[in-house]
Amino acid sequence: MRNIIRLSIFCFLILFGSSISAQEFELEIKVGAPGLSLTNEDILGALEKQLYEFYNNNSWTDDSFQDHERIRGTIQLTIQEELGPTSFKGQMVIQTARPVFNSNTSTPIMKYVDKNITFAYDGLQNIRISTDGYVDNFSSILSFYAYYMLGMDYDTFAPLGGDQYFDRAFGLYNSLPASVQRGDNGWTQDDKRQQNRYFLIENIRSPKFRRMRDAAYNYHRKGMDKMYDDFTEARAVILEAITDVGRVNKEINNTILPQMFADTKRLEIIEIFIAADADQKTKIRSIMLSIDPSQTIAYKGLR
Repeated sequence: MRNIIRLSIFCFLILFGSSISAQEFELEIKVGAPGLSLTNEDILGALEKQLYEFYNNNSWTDDSFQDHERIRGTIQLTIQEELGPTSFKGQMVIQTARPVFNSNTSTPIMKYVDKNITFAYDGLQNIRISTDGYVDNFSSILSFYAYYMLGMDYDTFAPLGGDQYFDRAFGLYNSLPASVQRGDNGWTQDDKRQQNRYFLIENIRSPKFRRMRDAAYNYHRKGMDKMYDDFTEARAVILEAITDVGRVNKEINNTILPQMFADTKRLEIIEIFIAADADQKTKIRSIMLSIDPSQTIAYKGLR
């Protein structure tokens, strides 16, 4: 379904000679260890190359992506602690975007900072796609985010379009050994703040958050993709989608998805509504501050 919609949305670009590509991602990969003196400094370059190939050179779906349709973004892995010569701890920032129909711009789909990346890597091993079985924790983390990025992207093209990829991410979680599920802070269900990979996938698959997934479709397919046709109407649709996100946040306070939405969309929302009428600006500012209370200064322009 998503493939059909995507091709219909962007078929006009075929006229310009876009090539067919099997790969879904075009991600810039950055690996660093600022302030650390690693036992093996060469490991950073090897890891960066491996991550690039892992995401960009593998096929993750059965759909055919043209070059302009690929999911673009960045993954920045920062090693903060060397636990041993081949064992590391750090954080990973994941950001993705997709094209906006009838424009040369893109819209951000996901921005998330995972502060619980613990992994082993010796510079020689192959990072493998994890599907039905457990390979190692690092392969599981990287595969999890591949499926999660796909799910988020597909949700913007069709209602609940990302289901199969969220299901794969959850299946990957279920394949983890119990010791990893309980012992890794990135996977555990005991995170009182509910801000890790387990809650990312549990929340997005929960019926309680269905309204947020509907909002993702409405925001992008009925809002952003219609900007060229009727900006005012598209902005009104986006306002209603954000209103739905605000309702979810009010009903289920302090959960991961509304905050991730704010982190991803904050700058875009401000840009869209900076020239809106006073009522819309007041409403959008109120909603966003209820989701994103620490960013009062950022929304100053919507007064």
